[in-house]
Amino acid sequence: MPAALGRGLNDVTQVIEAPSSVTVRNAGDFAGVLLGAVQEGGDIDIDLSDLAEVDLSFVQLLLAARAHVEQEGARFGLAQPAVPALAALLDRAGFLGDLRPADIEFWFHGELPQ
Repeated sequence: MPAALGRGLNDVTQVIEAPSSVTVRNAGDFAGVLLGAVQEGGDIDIDLSDLAEVDLSFVQLLLAARAHVEQEGARFGLAQPAVPALAALLDRAGFLGDLRPADIEFWFHGELPQ
């Protein structure tokens, strides 16, 4: 569930904890949590600490939420760089072929994995 971290008197970043598994079988559950946070508005960080199993449904959810939140003038990011399971998926799916600097910052906090 979302937790709030203060950044100032009026600025709050919602932190959404990703479950250990987000695949097509259970993506709807995570989508519901993410949608609630997006509808609440403001900046959002996704905590990947527990994420171990992931497929493209997770990537699609993040990209859609990121586009919407940024269009609203807020920030959408990852609380930490992509965990190994997510980085491997991004590589297999071809997302790492021609990354823009903003994408490198989003997925890997500025440093591509070696």
